This record gives sequence, structure tokens and C-alpha cells, in this order.
Amino acid sequence: MADDLQQLALLDALIGNWDSVQIRLGDSAPALQASLAAIAGRLAAAPDADAVALILDDLLDLLEGTPAYAFVRELIVRSQVAPGRTRALGSAGAICAPPAIAEAAALVGDGSARLATAIAAQAEPCMIQLYFATNRCVASAGGARFTADPSGQLAYGLARVTIPVDRHRLGHVEQRAWWNVLGDRKDERRYVVLGDIEALSAGAFVSRLEGDPEAVNGLLVFTHGYNVRFEEAARRAAQLAFDLNFRGRVVLFSWPSCGSLLGYGADEERALLSAQTFRGFLESLAGGPWSQVHLLAHSMGNRVLLHGLAGDAWPNRKLGQVLFVAADVYVDLFRQQFPRIRDAGANYTSYASQRDRALFFSALLHRAERVGAIDGTPFTTDGLETIDATAVDTSVLGLGLGHSYFADQRSLLTDIGILVGAGLPAAQRGLAQSDRPRYWYFPR
Repeated sequence: MADDLQQLALLDALIGNWDSVQIRLGDSAPALQASLAAIAGRLAAAPDADAVALILDDLLDLLEGTPAYAFVRELIVRSQVAPGRTRALGSAGAICAPPAIAEAAALVGDGSARLATAIAAQAEPCMIQLYFATNRCVASAGGARFTADPSGQLAYGLARVTIPVDRHRLGHVEQRAWWNVLGDRKDERRYVVLGDIEALSAGAFVSRLEGDPEAVNGLLVFTHGYNVRFEEAARRAAQLAFDLNFRGRVVLFSWPSCGSLLGYGADEERALLSAQTFRGFLESLAGGPWSQVHLLAHSMGNRVLLHGLAGDAWPNRKLGQVLFVAADVYVDLFRQQFPRIRDAGANYTSYASQRDRALFFSALLHRAERVGAIDGTPFTTDGLETIDATAVDTSVLGLGLGHSYFADQRSLLTDIGILVGAGLPAAQRGLAQSDRPRYWYFPR
């Protein structure tokens, strides 16, 4: 079974990112097209894990010396189903299968489809242990765990979130449709479900995290954006942990967003209010056995991140990768604050998109450009690797706000996973480059 899981994980990682491999080949792609097509066919028909290993050797030999070589190697490494990294739910030994089983089955042919179906049929929902800290007030009653009211102190805990392995699609947070009034929203085999929450003191939180064997591999602190309730933030953080295949622990910092479309102005004030609290939280993670702490903020959460870092003293010397994703931050404010953190020891990346309609409306509302929006060319500055992610939005007819691409698009999830997993700069992740101004982009 372990070999079958490993074979399926490799097929999912490679075939699911086959277009990205060809994009990264650039001018070399036409010359290698026939050989690549042959290898893709061999992968789809591979009878067992040993055959896949031989095909991988041939693929790496073919790509050696091209921009796609490092990308494929990292895909292979990230797809490894390491012993002890499966998470059990309900009974010991339950297997957490690789993500996107249905997609892999459709792509690799009937034989592997039967294998995928057999594995999925046995797969229990995967439980993600999600550590969190929040400056929301604890709810006194009702279904919500935390309210939208700011608290003067942090609440800590450990949430258990389940992923419906055999139904999960990469980048999706499966939820009951609004019209399905008869469906059970807590059905763990169909939906991403936030289950039990264990409240912890500050000391117990750090102690439990320090004793977690996966935390040794690093921490990824996720900060959500505007119009997000705690429950939604927890489910999104768990989906990221599952889909990124991050080898450490994802930790959620949830600030008191109102969770309402009409609460934009209130959320702006609460994000600013939360910056110092977030900074203190990062200081509490300065110790521990983990070698690095990575930060990923989305939308208005980037205000919490930026102002939290730009204090008088650097909050954590273990900070590695700092990702500003779809940043709803005034460009001139970023220019003012970023130099205060630029040389402090971390690596900074900004993902922006021309199709981000939410930031387009924010720019209109404030009459000011946003860091995560592109109107002509992306915002760039020294010490920040800017990535134009416009091309990753593959939604039908461009419907939607195009604001959550960081978590629901395969190519971007892969790029973020490689960035926080291996620390490779954009030049080594196979992205295309523009010189004037200097930024990176996903080719169309």
C-alpha cells in the first residue's frame, strides 16, 4: 500500500504540473516535445513504483541543464510520502492519501484510475492538527468559537480540521452548498470540517508546539485577510497545510475581522490594531527547535504583517520566507515601511495579479494603488521579489474576484510550496523574468 501511495503521489505531482514543466522549458520546449510526450505516456502507463523510478531518471536526464530541472526535482522531493507523516483519524493506521486523487486518476489512465479509486475507497478523512493564536474574544455561547470583537490578549489553542481525502480537489475548501439545506455540514467524508478545539495557555501552546515532531521542520504562520471569520480561517489554513504538503506545521494567526462584506472599514482598523499583537506572537516563536519560521499573509492581513514587522526591533531571528500575497496595502505606505525590515534577515516575496478585482475596488475606494494589484506593471522595490501571478487565474471566463488565487490554483500552490519548502529564489523556480522593471511572472 505504501508503494502504491508513493506512486500515486508522484504521478499527481508530475502530471498535474506537466504544463508548468513545459512553461519553464521556454525556448527549449519545442526541441524536447517528442521526448517529453513519450515520457508522459510512459508515466501514465507505469505498472508499479519501480517503473516510475526508472522513468524519473530518464526525465531528469532529459531536463538536466534546463530551467525546468530544479522545478521537477523539487516536485519529486515534495511528493514523498515520508514514514510518520501520515495523519490518523479515528483509528490508528488510517492513511492520509495524497491530494487531488480524482485529478490524478483522470490524467493517468484506467489502470492508475483503478488504483486511485481503490486507495480512495480506503482513505479516512485526513486530520490536520492546526495550532492557532487569535486576538478575538472567546464566544460565550452559540456555534462560533470566537467573535469578531478584539480582545486585549491572545487566545491559544489546537484545532482539529478534517479534509475529505477522496473528494478533495487541490485548492478547494469543500463546503456544503448554500442550497443543500438537508446536507450535514459536519460530514467529514464530504466537507472540510472544523472539529474539536483545545484551548491552551500561552505556555502550554509553546510547549506543545516545541514537542511536536513535525514542528522541527519549520513553521508557516498564515494570516488571513478581510471578511474572514475564525472558522473560515481555520479551514483555509488546514487546506493550505494539506495542499502545500508543508513538512513542518502551519500555524494560524487570526485577527478579529468582522467576517462581513460591509465590514471593510472596521476591518481596516482591526488589522492595524492587531499588528503589535502579531509582533508579540512572533517574538514568542523565537525559541523552539524549529530552524525557520515562514510568514504568509493574504489581502488585508498584509497590513498586520507589515506593521507588525516594522517595529523598533526585529521580532524573530528565525524568520525565513515572508510572503505578501494579494497585498491590500497602499503602495506609498509599503515604500515607507519596507526599508525598515528589508535588511533584517528574511527573504521577501510579493504575489500580485492584474485580475484581482477585489484589489481593483480597494484601489478605487482609497484612490491609491495597492501592492497586490497590477495596473500596467507590478509594484517592485529593492529586496522584494515580485511575482506576477496574473496567468495562474484559469477560472472560466474570469468569473469571480480573482483574489484567492494563492490557495486555489495548482501552479501557485506548487510555487509557494517550493519557496517555503526549499527556499529557492524565483530564478531557480523556473519563472520567466522581466528586466524593466525587474520582476518574475508565470508565462501564459
